[in-house]
Amino acid sequence: MPFTKIVNEPSHPISREDAHYWTLAPAAVGEIISGLEALTRTAAYGPNGLLQGLSSKRDRSVVPQALRKAIDSHGGAVAIKAMGVVGGALTLTGRRSRAQQITGAGLMLASSGLSKYRTSFGRDGADHMAALICGYRVLTALVPEAEKSDDLFLRAVNAQTFIAYVTAGAAKAISSTWRSGEALEQVLQTQQYGDSAVAKWLKKSPLLCSSMTWFTIVWETGFPIVYLLAPADARRALAGVKLFHLGIAVTMGLPRFFWGFSSAHAAVLYAVDRLPRNGGRG
Repeated sequence: MPFTKIVNEPSHPISREDAHYWTLAPAAVGEIISGLEALTRTAAYGPNGLLQGLSSKRDRSVVPQALRKAIDSHGGAVAIKAMGVVGGALTLTGRRSRAQQITGAGLMLASSGLSKYRTSFGRDGADHMAALICGYRVLTALVPEAEKSDDLFLRAVNAQTFIAYVTAGAAKAISSTWRSGEALEQVLQTQQYGDSAVAKWLKKSPLLCSSMTWFTIVWETGFPIVYLLAPADARRALAGVKLFHLGIAVTMGLPRFFWGFSSAHAAVLYAVDRLPRNGGRG
């Protein structure tokens, strides 16, 4: 499977089948990366590790204590992450199999849910977006008619993407730290996000950091403009958004960040392509 086809959705007009696959495929790549990362540093999931299981320490839970201890164990963590990797692989290799893609999404959702139940640490916004996409896929799969099910899935992901970007931009716009232009520079001062070569270079240019901080506010709050564009222009705009996410991933050392949000873009193009002024293709 060519790498470029995972990064770039098919050209317009985008079919329902293509949109379905390319909405799930990048999320699958992110899940595989996440799982392989975890499986190469399993010590962090042990009893003394930073990502140790905490579910068995809860005072109240409908889940039996014995099962929670199993989830919290080192072996439980390995099994949960392996489930996500298998789900991602099923999704990626199921190009022409809707059932296989849904099964893969279900496994990825289960892995994400169990990981979150086990411990709330070690996850970022891209992980949450990928989990939402898989959740929408599993939920809408309950609709008996495949075409209606897939259409509802894609439109739900499109709506989630709209909400995610606009609310993120609005939250930044009301933040004094973001409005001052200092937010990015402050983030890059942290040990976790400021250790890459790109981050060290950016920290030497406060003016560039300030400009990028404001650029983030503007494009996130202005995301709805994509629905006013012609399909070809919308695709170019979303390619620019992908480059932004890729830049964040490289700068802050977040290899999964790019994939989680890019996964939603095929659904956005599906919605744009079906607006009445664009012919409303089914």
